[in-house]
Amino acid sequence: MKNKVLIIYKYGHHWNSNITEKFSNYFDTEFLYINNFKNKNFAEIVNDINNLIKSKNIEIVVFDVDYFKFINFFFIEQINSKKKIIMIGDDAGLHEFHSITASACDLVLNSDPLAVLKYSEKGYEALFFQFESTKLIKNNESKKEIDVLFYGHITPDRKGILDYITKEGISLKNVGHEDNISMLPKDELLNLISKSKIVLNLSKTRTTVVQNYASESIYQFYYQLKGKIIVAGLNGAACVSEYSPGQELLFNEDEVPTFFTKEECVMILKKLLNNNELLEKYTNKFTSKVCDLYEEKKSFEPIYNAIKKSNYRKVKLIKIPYWYLRISAKQILLRNLKLSSLIKAIFQFRIIFKIIKNSNFLIKFLIVFESIINTLWYSFTFTIKPKK
Repeated sequence: MKNKVLIIYKYGHHWNSNITEKFSNYFDTEFLYINNFKNKNFAEIVNDINNLIKSKNIEIVVFDVDYFKFINFFFIEQINSKKKIIMIGDDAGLHEFHSITASACDLVLNSDPLAVLKYSEKGYEALFFQFESTKLIKNNESKKEIDVLFYGHITPDRKGILDYITKEGISLKNVGHEDNISMLPKDELLNLISKSKIVLNLSKTRTTVVQNYASESIYQFYYQLKGKIIVAGLNGAACVSEYSPGQELLFNEDEVPTFFTKEECVMILKKLLNNNELLEKYTNKFTSKVCDLYEEKKSFEPIYNAIKKSNYRKVKLIKIPYWYLRISAKQILLRNLKLSSLIKAIFQFRIIFKIIKNSNFLIKFLIVFESIINTLWYSFTFTIKPKK
């Protein structure tokens, strides 16, 4: 009999089905979306999830945490399951926050091998986990009708690179999208990739500034591994990529040609497109390695074995810092907050008092004072203008 897993997603996303399918091959898998809990506060959501876990005898819970202002250490700590797994896709900008949240879990799954090393350095049991589908594509011998394909979010920086590539006379098919615009349907996108000679990967993080909770935000971006590199290889296309340290851990320069500047990018693209023999050499070596390493069963088995373990290395924090307590208190209190639910919100202060009980007097005072102000201000604000 398969063990039962519950995946707690933030909200609907195109790769959720990929993740659910990966777990379903090994576990009896259920999932839910936090944003479907309408008009319920922190304590009520925790209670509902624990009732579901109890009623269905669920043993393992997976928490999807990226850029979501709700799932923190204190939420995970109150979920009643035998094993807890944190699943992180975009770690670059929130590593300090996620590192503390992860201490409530038994296992860290991360989509960037560099981040896996960072968590391992802190003592966590961490494994590489690819969010994108890694099923082998059997019919990827499509006629290569597209020279260079780009898909994904378009930022001002990426637009500059794409415009320069086109200006230099390279045939580029751009199916990228801006924020709040849906990407192509999965099957249509995979079909385009299989018809492409080269998939272009741009790795800078999309934000205009990298958040840093522990200190000032001073970096505009990080170089981050993107799953589209692996998807390209599984669909029979070569990949030319902007640098990221994560991909450097996975691939050699003769497998994924790498650039820093738009000029270097154009030089590499022209070199490959003007030499069919060289392009074929890169493509064959790259796709063979991807298919060997990231075939669905082979890539998930180490994760399955880690989950089945009975004992884990647990990371014990010396303390939870003030900035994390402050953010968590705000996340707890503001969940579905309105004037009509103000009385219920006041009862949430019991949770706040609990999470700050080991802090010094100054931290307790600051968090309680700010929590009172936040409750009053946001209950009025969210009543006038509800959150989307």
